[in-house]
Amino acid sequence: MRIAFGVAAFVVAALTIGSVRAAGRICTTADTLMFGQQAVGSSEQRSVVVSNCGDRAWSFTDVSTHAATSAAYRVESACATGMTLAPGDSCAIDVYFEPHAPGQASGAVWLHNSTSTPDQLITFYGRAVDAQAGTGMLEFTPAIANFGTQNVGSESDALVVTLTNRGSVSLVPSALVLNGANPYDFRGASRATDCGIGRPIAAGGACTLSLYFAPREIGRRQATLVVDAPQLAALAFLTLVGEATIEPAKPPTIVVTEFHNARDGQYFITGDPGEVALLDGGKLGSDWSRTGTSFKAWPNDTSATDALPVCRFFGTPGVGPNSHFYTAYAHECDIVAADPHWIAEGVTFRARRPVAGACAADDGTGLRLFSPGATPTASRHRYVVDRATADAMET
Repeated sequence: MRIAFGVAAFVVAALTIGSVRAAGRICTTADTLMFGQQAVGSSEQRSVVVSNCGDRAWSFTDVSTHAATSAAYRVESACATGMTLAPGDSCAIDVYFEPHAPGQASGAVWLHNSTSTPDQLITFYGRAVDAQAGTGMLEFTPAIANFGTQNVGSESDALVVTLTNRGSVSLVPSALVLNGANPYDFRGASRATDCGIGRPIAAGGACTLSLYFAPREIGRRQATLVVDAPQLAALAFLTLVGEATIEPAKPPTIVVTEFHNARDGQYFITGDPGEVALLDGGKLGSDWSRTGTSFKAWPNDTSATDALPVCRFFGTPGVGPNSHFYTAYAHECDIVAADPHWIAEGVTFRARRPVAGACAADDGTGLRLFSPGATPTASRHRYVVDRATADAMET
């Protein structure tokens, strides 16, 4: 039986109030330039205006093209290292996408400066296609990679996606990229048998991708798998989606321990640590010992709303059975409580009752055994969770 407990978190928000003073600020009309799909041999231009949107002058400490920028880009910048911009002043950067070979291409320009945010980066992306070669077409199966529900902090099993080349020529992937809203919640496996960059997919042929979902936050999570190849007329996209949840915490359980009295044959179970200590210490007689059997149940103060109190009774001395009786059924509690042969001893643990004769998947099954004696005081009860033990006692 599994249990959950709640945790209350208290967050103290602090506000810091500082003095207002003059400061230079850098502003750009865009921080990303998207060139989309352009033909090989063409030239496409995009511009960014950089300005001082503050009330104090600042200077460029370095204006340079990022070292990883593709040769497909040409940058012409009026902004320069050492240039000072007074409040309201601006300069422009022109970026040209002039691809000579098909494929995805990216680049960036650094705008290091003397403001409080000194490391500014303008990025640009584009894809070049060859009008003569762009005849390939990819088909994804399934059309959407839906991972269903997954707990935050755990990873799904592999979802295998098939990529089929529906074109008339062999297709060679040049890029397999995960982007979109939550790209870090998904990943692909690197297997020799999977689709991969530089691994041809014959016309009419197919390959597979093994994808995984490991959400970082609750809610709907989504990303896009982008596949590029020189033979594709357009980028191929696959949507990856999953719902992230947090598995409810389980209320804590206690251990219910069974004891046997070698002298009179009684069996006794308890989840009370104090009673366990007395029996183990021989304080209730030297004839008591553990049977080695135990099971988990809920304590009396559990937050598990479907855990019911287990009433405990002991036979009235000289009148009732020299044995204990337990039940989680309210009507049995009422009947036994009104019977002069029994004395109510309260509740030491809680349990869930079967539904339609079956216990929940995470629960163990408790079996109640009764042995009628020659007299009422000689009758005995035992409660076991092992079918083999029950069968042995019934023979």
